[in-house]
Amino acid sequence: MIDTPISIVSVNMRRRNPLFIAFLQATSADIVMVQEPWFGRLIPSRSDTNPDGDIVRGFVAHPGWEFFAPKHQKGDICKVVTYIRQSLLLSRDVRVVSLVDHHLASPTLQALEVSISGTSFILVNIYHHVVNHRPALGHILRSPLDTVLPTYVVGDFNTHSSTWSFPGATVLSWAGSLEDWFDDSDLSIVNPTGSATRRGENGQRDSIIDLTLLNDSALCTGRFSPVSVSFPDSLGSDHAALFIAWTPPFDPLPYVPTILPGFVIDDSLVAS
Repeated sequence: MIDTPISIVSVNMRRRNPLFIAFLQATSADIVMVQEPWFGRLIPSRSDTNPDGDIVRGFVAHPGWEFFAPKHQKGDICKVVTYIRQSLLLSRDVRVVSLVDHHLASPTLQALEVSISGTSFILVNIYHHVVNHRPALGHILRSPLDTVLPTYVVGDFNTHSSTWSFPGATVLSWAGSLEDWFDDSDLSIVNPTGSATRRGENGQRDSIIDLTLLNDSALCTGRFSPVSVSFPDSLGSDHAALFIAWTPPFDPLPYVPTILPGFVIDDSLVAS
């Protein structure tokens, strides 16, 4: 039976293969949610029409971890992936289902249902791919997330907003629509107040673009810990590692009443 907290970490690896292998070796987390993972060329598959073989892309493999790929088709570049320790998956109390039929599933948004000892929650991993200052949130903003199941959302949203950014950041035009989507999905930002999640490079300022969110159903359970932010744990990435823990249910010890010794009245001692 799982009776210890499950540690979940999120990090943007900026497609750095060797760095991510080292990260998997070093982290103490049970679940790793990655944005911008390495999704590189593997050995070309045999092809009757292409003598050089068809290009096949894949994720970093590690014997201690199993990865869950997002919904994608041939030719797509996956921007998210989630790794779960093999030792956790081997427990008969743990079940993980990749929700590839989720209404928002795509190469940039992944949803997993995790069930531990009969209690379930949803993990949503998001990367917002901005190209030439143009947002790519249309498929997300069209429909909110389910608000019934406890849900933890984490991702690199590549967005500055007056709600969560540092003072002086340029608020982006789509920030309001994203905030509305958070509201419609009953999501609250649970980042530690004032903690940068990306270090500025080449004269840029530190920023808060990696967000962690819990819906009201998750907050009501009280099972999720406060989020912590660590740049050292991301092993050189300019994005911080974001940690949260989920505490599984426990069976309370049965109440066994204490039976007190009996008493017998001695009539000879009763005053007449």
